[in-house]
Amino acid sequence: MPPAPTTQPKLVPEYHDVLIVGSGVSGICMACQLKTKYGITDVKILDKLDSLAGTWKANTYPGCACDVPSAVYSFSFHQKGDWSTFFPEQEELRQYFETVASKHGLQPYFHFSTLVREARFDNDTGLWHVWTEDLPAKAKWGDKALIETEGDSAAPTAKKTHYVTKFLVSAVGGLSEPNPCDIKGHETFKGPIFHSARWDHSVQTDGKDVVVVGNGCSATQFVPVIAKGAKTVTQFVRSKHWYAPKPKNPLSFLPGWNWLVAHIPAIRYLQRFLIFCVLESHFSYTLLNPVGEFFRRKWARKCVRHAKRLAPKEYWDILIPKKDEVIVACKRRIIDETYLPCLNLPHVRLETSKLVEIGDHHVLTQDGRKIKADVIIMANGFNTQAAGYPMRVYGKDMELRDHWNKYGGGGPLNYRSSLTSGFPNMGWLMGNNSATGHNSVIFTTECQVMFLLEVAKPVLAAPRPLQEAIEHMPGTPCSEKITRSFRTPTFDVKLKAELDEQHWISKAMSKLVFSTGCGAWYLNKNSKRITALYPDWQWKFMLRAMFPQWDHFEYTGVKTTTSAAPYSAPWWKVIGYRLGVGSVPYVKPEETPEIDRKSMGA
Repeated sequence: MPPAPTTQPKLVPEYHDVLIVGSGVSGICMACQLKTKYGITDVKILDKLDSLAGTWKANTYPGCACDVPSAVYSFSFHQKGDWSTFFPEQEELRQYFETVASKHGLQPYFHFSTLVREARFDNDTGLWHVWTEDLPAKAKWGDKALIETEGDSAAPTAKKTHYVTKFLVSAVGGLSEPNPCDIKGHETFKGPIFHSARWDHSVQTDGKDVVVVGNGCSATQFVPVIAKGAKTVTQFVRSKHWYAPKPKNPLSFLPGWNWLVAHIPAIRYLQRFLIFCVLESHFSYTLLNPVGEFFRRKWARKCVRHAKRLAPKEYWDILIPKKDEVIVACKRRIIDETYLPCLNLPHVRLETSKLVEIGDHHVLTQDGRKIKADVIIMANGFNTQAAGYPMRVYGKDMELRDHWNKYGGGGPLNYRSSLTSGFPNMGWLMGNNSATGHNSVIFTTECQVMFLLEVAKPVLAAPRPLQEAIEHMPGTPCSEKITRSFRTPTFDVKLKAELDEQHWISKAMSKLVFSTGCGAWYLNKNSKRITALYPDWQWKFMLRAMFPQWDHFEYTGVKTTTSAAPYSAPWWKVIGYRLGVGSVPYVKPEETPEIDRKSMGA
């Protein structure tokens, strides 16, 4: 049954060959490769922020930095030889991505400060229709009035645009929507209250009583900075972590190495490869076998020594996980050299009692104590399931969330973390089961871009649709002339291939530490499946992106060839396909964990 007709306004459509939602790392990567590999320049990149760089634009809290070495947290096609630190900081990263976009001439592609309200596939023309609404000039993303409406505009005077495209890419990222503050009384607090990912730089923390809610990666970075000037810092600790010392680049100790990296591109790529191999080896920590157990014990001993060396003894029980309390690799590692030492300051205090209520100028703990608060900073993580909100996506015969409800038990599912059955000519970057806790997200993104550009090649090569097809509204009567003559070629992944891959993911995940109940935000609350992480090595992810399994796809309007692919694909990709290089093992539904069988109706 087709989805209900759109309620979006009828406007003069604006056509682009490719439409990308999100101007962060993934969106920039896709736009660069479209231009470099295929010469496609009719691209529009939409973003709700007022500038590019995604998370490195949104997160500006003091001390913000990346926990992945700069050599691998950068594009392979634009290596930088003069990073100021081994682990890049926010401002330098933002400038780097701006430089990449500028070098590739992407500035005309961007349209900032806009919300994507709806994306809808037109079965008759093979085109996607996307409706957006510009944010008011003085609006701050996070304003409830802007995001809590399902379809109706919250800003009646805002400019609305109707885009049409033959290839739609979602690059919104999984960490784009901070968790809201749902603590009782937060609406009545008289002082500033904000999330670390929406840092309010107009707020002065020096000389103030600051309350921090949460103790994950972000809090570990900004607490030492604000502690320097704050009157008091009270941090509500919600969980334990493994704190590890910050490593230095061992290659930099070689005489002349830094000069070689700065001046010889081949050396930069060699350094990138070596660091990637070290990070990739850390996937072994997640394995539920003797090898994984050995490395987890080794890492735990290292972290315990580090914490005891830097943190005050009174906090050891709060900070250091006991045996089997938090399994190593269950959460993203925290690399730190400043947070643990700052806990020795007399005005910094860790609080383990739950924060149950917020008053006018204080917070109330579960054991009945009042703690003075001038500023409250939420560091309570992100809602990974709300990425892209408020955009609603409608495919051939249903809405995206209905697809998830029907086949994923309410939780998201993709094929190769990049495609969804029933949503032709649409790709996802950093989609479900694509994140990694041990390596660089940029490596994953580049693999996905390579995969999408290969399988979408016939669509990208198709000519611009005629205006009659562009102006046709999805779900309305369509002339035979359009459906026969003007329909854009399409590609779509078969439902069986998507579900087969989910069964493999479920079984593979059962062999990793994440299946032990420690998944935290990796776990989808509806389906009870791990939907954030990829359950295998990244080098295998690369092979599966490099060699598409063409029998998993359905193409329309594409002239078939004599090769194994439905179009003229490179010979070496065809050979790899025939050898099964990019395949995943077939798993019968009954071989998956019971909880996953129930959620996927198997």
